[in-house]
Amino acid sequence: MCNVKNRLALLFFAVLLAVPMAQAQRRRPSAPPPPQQESACALKTLLIGTYSADQEVDDTYVYFTDSANGIFRMPKNGGDPQTLAILPDNFITVLAIDDTTVYALTIGDDNLTLGSCWSVAKTGGTPKQLAATILTPFELAVDANYVYWVSIGTPTDDGFLADGKVERIRKDGTGRTTLASNLNVPVMVATDGTTVFFTETGLSPANTSAGLRSVPANGGTIRTLTTRPGVVGVTLSGNDVYFANLDFNTGGELLRMPKSGGTATSLAKGLDVVTHLVVLGDRLYYFNSDDVWSIESIPLAGGPRHQIVGNADLLVEEFAIDDCGVYYVNGQGSLIRTPR
Repeated sequence: MCNVKNRLALLFFAVLLAVPMAQAQRRRPSAPPPPQQESACALKTLLIGTYSADQEVDDTYVYFTDSANGIFRMPKNGGDPQTLAILPDNFITVLAIDDTTVYALTIGDDNLTLGSCWSVAKTGGTPKQLAATILTPFELAVDANYVYWVSIGTPTDDGFLADGKVERIRKDGTGRTTLASNLNVPVMVATDGTTVFFTETGLSPANTSAGLRSVPANGGTIRTLTTRPGVVGVTLSGNDVYFANLDFNTGGELLRMPKSGGTATSLAKGLDVVTHLVVLGDRLYYFNSDDVWSIESIPLAGGPRHQIVGNADLLVEEFAIDDCGVYYVNGQGSLIRTPR
């Protein structure tokens, strides 16, 4: 596991991400803490010992991983965790859900360069491998018919080649298609079912391509929405795309742009690396890897920043959100719900 940890640190160094392979041993979730008498959205430790790489929520459950290859769920207000699947690959990096199914990207080889995409019913059962031999899989998104993912590219001694990809596959595991290739370290992807938006960080020395891109979900011409600097985070809401620029000189910036392209509106400046964005209601929630890692929010129109989780009490950059609160894993590997 130490070799796995070191290689993951190398793989994700460019965007300052952390992965819960920092634990020397693979861990399964422990028993939940005793029931607490509290309001629905009060701060609460839901589970200890998860060391989860990602969390997702629906109306009833929180879905999460362990530090290896397990997928679990539990009631959002606490309770016993249910094992949905233990995948054969080494490590799960990220999850996505739809109405019936959990999807996962995994790393399957000891060199941490090849992985797979899997699905399993939300109620549990036999997992299905949708795609294999995915080069450095990193992030995924789903719509009504397809699963999409980004591959960062081929690792080298000093970074990556500019050979990243955006791919898709039908939810039944057929029709694997490359939507974009020869990308400069793409790390995020989002879709509204009609258009796929993805990022190029520009962190590979192989070329200078960087910015926000889009491509029709059915394939076609790639559209350049922004040029340098690089983009590291993206999410969608209504007619707009929200994204985070990466600039080591001036600091990170959150922006909004119509999905059709045009002028970008700055929402916040002076951030660091913002890799995870979620819109809920009239606010944009984001992870900021500043001197102190934090989960924050701002109004969609821009305005004062509100810190929800700080003090570096975060294991990874992923979090989930609903009308009740924010769900994340802290540095001690516990699954926490906190008011938003």
